Amino acid sequence: MPDNLASYKVFSQGGLNLNRDVLSQGETQPGSAIALINYEPSITGGYRRVSGFSNDYGTVPGTGSVLGVAVANDINDGILAARAPSSGNDYLHYWDNATEAWVAITTDVVANDRDGVATAQTPSGAGNLTIDGTLADSGSVNFTTSAAEQPRLVTFYAAADESGVEFTITGTDDLGLAQTETVTGPNATTVSSTKYFNTITQIAVDGATTGDVEVGSGTGLYRTSTPTMTGVTKVRFVYYELNGVKKVIISDGVNPTATYDGTNYKQITDSAAPSAPKLSTIYNSRSFLAGDPSEPYNLYVSSISDELSYSGDDADVFNVGFDIVALKVFREALYVFGITNIKKFTGFVKEDFTLSHVTDDLGCLATDSVIEIGGDLLFLSQDGIRPIGGTDKIGDVNLETITKNIQSLFTDVVLEQDLDALSSVIIRSKSQFRLFYDIDNANGLVGGLRLGQQGNIGFEFGQLLGIEATCADSGYIGQYEFVIHGDKFGNVHRQEQGNNFGGANIVSIYQTPFLHMQDPEQRKIIHSVATYLRSEGNNEIIMSVIYDYDDITILNPSNFILTNEGAAAYYNEAIYDEPSNTTIWSGNPSPVQRVNVSGSGKSVSFRYVTNDTNSSHSVQGIVVTFGVGDRL
Repeated sequence: MPDNLASYKVFSQGGLNLNRDVLSQGETQPGSAIALINYEPSITGGYRRVSGFSNDYGTVPGTGSVLGVAVANDINDGILAARAPSSGNDYLHYWDNATEAWVAITTDVVANDRDGVATAQTPSGAGNLTIDGTLADSGSVNFTTSAAEQPRLVTFYAAADESGVEFTITGTDDLGLAQTETVTGPNATTVSSTKYFNTITQIAVDGATTGDVEVGSGTGLYRTSTPTMTGVTKVRFVYYELNGVKKVIISDGVNPTATYDGTNYKQITDSAAPSAPKLSTIYNSRSFLAGDPSEPYNLYVSSISDELSYSGDDADVFNVGFDIVALKVFREALYVFGITNIKKFTGFVKEDFTLSHVTDDLGCLATDSVIEIGGDLLFLSQDGIRPIGGTDKIGDVNLETITKNIQSLFTDVVLEQDLDALSSVIIRSKSQFRLFYDIDNANGLVGGLRLGQQGNIGFEFGQLLGIEATCADSGYIGQYEFVIHGDKFGNVHRQEQGNNFGGANIVSIYQTPFLHMQDPEQRKIIHSVATYLRSEGNNEIIMSVIYDYDDITILNPSNFILTNEGAAAYYNEAIYDEPSNTTIWSGNPSPVQRVNVSGSGKSVSFRYVTNDTNSSHSVQGIVVTFGVGDRL
């Protein structure tokens, strides 16, 4: 009888939840999901099928996977990528919008000046000295060796505006004994050492003069080191601005860290700096380096406002007491992560440098899992994703993870995945982050901040399938947000583009918990299901009705097809005048798809599936019309 019918409303919110028992989830969190693949928490409500990605940036020249990507506003045209070269040493490239092609950034310079001008001055003369690396000149100061003696004198030249430059040579003589000598460069002429050197390990510059060479007392030997991609698995970029110049700082764990500003590629080869750091960042107008395989516990601090100098009086180095996994600036501090430790570095001048304790009970498992979103710093720990804000404030006792609802997903990740290959990216316009694993058919993770029914803001999660990323980054170029990732074939893609994954179908699955309408032992006769949708174009969605916890002895009805062909599309979200002419621009779209349903059960779940290249849609809610049956 119609009078016996009732309606049950479900609001699609809460995200994927794999951590609740079936009874309580169906009663207290009916809008959550027991399957949520390629659906994201939508900023307009409900669960939205994710947008696609397209190969907007072609293939980076070279071989193997894309090792790193960066969105860097005002550096060339803003998109950078790294890939092992097929030949030579040029592993960095920038995308040229005018030619729609990658342009190699020269990284195999012979020598860099202290100010980055590549004049390529090297030791010259027959039978050169044995030198620890290729010597680079500082400013316009050239240096040569004399071939007349064995061992040899070292000869310097100072430009006219740089007289009075002091050069301190450190090395050994032909007997292997240590030798040090300081000579002063005259005005626009040469000066030679009085001691003979067989091996030079350092030439320091202390210029009491004007010009580029005046870099401060104790500056170490700057030399180039031809980059190699042998053994490099990931190249990490950090975008920053220092002294009014926008740059990226680049580290890979094999080569010296380098900086690039759109013109100059400069390696940090100060003799006091680590030679192969994995990590780098900028904090309080200084560069910080860490993760060198030979000294993974050391944190290096550069001179202020000079990210290349690590020998100045205000530079420093700290042994943090554990192997450093990640560095991240957050609010007024630099956080230093280990596998089971976290410390916090603060201070602007050397006298105020402080390295304080945060926790020794947990840490970061994946370098590239550390992201800033929603006013907090998140990182992958042993039992899921944690916020540094909660860690720092509460201490190290009973800290809550933000991924309790999906904690079981991280068990396999921690045990089976190569966490150094994990990549993450933030989509700021959606208050969302994504994690990717560099493995075929591995499920990634999407997490988004959303306002709940009670007015609280929290994270909701889903899984990603079909995006295999070796690296990822995002940022703004002008007023537009760019989200990019590289793949194992050398391609660079832009996300949030189109309705397919690089031409392939997008598979999406959303399944509700099993709903028992407040009484898990009374049979419900389902009459109809109304699905509230927000469509961005034409959709065809398969809806399944599943009774009694997928009991194989229960007969389920055939699948239903929800289609809205001919409905209106949303401006700026659908394709106008597409070849199939299926997009309509007038009228209002009907948001409700109703189907009559047969069958009954004590509980029921609804599953929505797509496998196509149609426009995205959001499942915003469900209304079930049902009658009450017996309790047998």
